Formats: sequence, structure tokens, C-alpha cells
Amino acid sequence: MAEENYSVCFVTCVNDEEMYTLCLQHIQSLFVPPGVHVECVAVRGAANLASGYNQAMRNSHAKYKVYLHQDAYILNRNFLYDLLGLFKKYPQLGLAGLVGSGSLPTNAVWWESGELFGKVLEYRSTYNYLKFTDAGGPYQSAAAVDGLLIATQYDIPWREDIFDGWHFYDVSQSCEFKRKGYTVGILPQAEPWVLHACGVMYTDDVYYRYRDRFLLEYGQDPTAFGPN
Repeated sequence: MAEENYSVCFVTCVNDEEMYTLCLQHIQSLFVPPGVHVECVAVRGAANLASGYNQAMRNSHAKYKVYLHQDAYILNRNFLYDLLGLFKKYPQLGLAGLVGSGSLPTNAVWWESGELFGKVLEYRSTYNYLKFTDAGGPYQSAAAVDGLLIATQYDIPWREDIFDGWHFYDVSQSCEFKRKGYTVGILPQAEPWVLHACGVMYTDDVYYRYRDRFLLEYGQDPTAFGPN
């Protein structure tokens, strides 16, 4: 078996070195399964997340990739065992995240869905435990996952041709995997696997402009608004 089948690449777009140092320290503290090689790629100066992720994807031969925000700190030291065990057992599971929606509402805003799953610790002005319905079974089939952490076992290009900013790249990528026939899943967590130090929540006009782009591309796609 080729060496890349035992490799995991953590990809992060970085514009805050202090945050990334802490993110990296958490990655380096993970338990690594025997024979697995771990690499960390920091993309600096990316025009947007999709282009930064594409750059790293093209340059890494690792089969498994974990795209995470610089302010996402992995608390589950067994993360690699849990993730790789799931991916190897379920080859149809192409993309997985920690929180997301079982279906998308017609406005494509995933957190306004009536089917929310997963959990994450957040730090905004205070700590908050964001807890939705627990993911059922080995994983919860989903329409879309949040981009704080997205793990893949196949390489499908991120749609930087449409999402050239910082919004809807994650919902779009969920749709791209479903278009290719893969399942999108939310990972089961007894306790939150990640602390997301995401700061104050905001939704500006730019967000809705990218939402409109999403609807133009995927609005008539029957795979977009539900799980595969």
C-alpha cells in the first residue's frame, strides 16, 4: 500500500500566528496510530479559504486531510484513531464534520434547519457549549457541515471559482461531495472534540451575497438540500 494511504495532512489558512501556534500545539499532542504520518500545512496569504485549501490539497499527497480554522483547538487526543477508524470502515463517507444539519432549509442557512446535529465548545466573549442532537450510529448523514473542521478521505476541488470569500465554502463543499456520490457525515462525540475560539458572532451583507451565489449554483440540485 502506498505511503500516502497512511498519511494525514492538517490544513489551516493562517493570518494570526498566535492562534495558529496554539492550534498546532493541540495537533501535536494527538495520539498517532502506528504507521500513520502526520503533516501540518499552514497557508499564509490566501485570498480566501477555498483557494487556500485547494493550494494545500494539490501540494499534499496525504490521503486524509483535515481542514480546520486557526482558532479550532482539538481536545480529543484520540481524534486520529476515531477519525481514521471511521473512514477506513466506511469508504463511502467522503467528508465529515463536527456540527451541521441533516437537511438544508430553502434559504440555505444550515443553522436555521430543524435538523441540527453535533456539538462544539465555543469561546466568544464567554465559553459556550453548543449542543445539538447527538449524531446517531457510527456517524450522522448530513446535508452540510460547518467549516470549523472538515475532514476528507478523497480530494475534490473547493469551488473557489464561486466562493472567493469566507462564506459558504463549507456548505458548497458538502454539496460537491454529494454530487460525486459520497456521503457527508457528522461525527459522534460523547464530549466535544474541539474548542472553537471564534469570537463574536456576526452575519453581514457579504454572507447573504454568497448565500445567493450558493442558491444560483445548487438551488435546483436535488442533492443539495438533503443527505445522500
